[in-house]
Amino acid sequence: MDNRSKKLLLTLIVVFLMLVMWQRFFAPGSSQVPTWVVLSGLGIVFSGYMWWQSSRKEQQEDQHWIEQEGRVFIRRMEEEREKKRVSS
Repeated sequence: MDNRSKKLLLTLIVVFLMLVMWQRFFAPGSSQVPTWVVLSGLGIVFSGYMWWQSSRKEQQEDQHWIEQEGRVFIRRMEEEREKKRVSS
């Protein structure tokens, strides 16, 4: 799944959840929910989204670091191989 389709799927899920909340809590004839409950729910959703974004970015940075260290290791192995070949 590419990045664009993931964003679209996440957007659709968020819109669906917002519509469910709207229908459940703000429909005419239903009991009124305190504002702090709605704000707390939105804060939880926002916090989860920010956690998800930061964990994705951290994974990308870790992968980049691993690739760099792998290149350094391979270069050292090639240098050692070249030294052994030259000295033989």
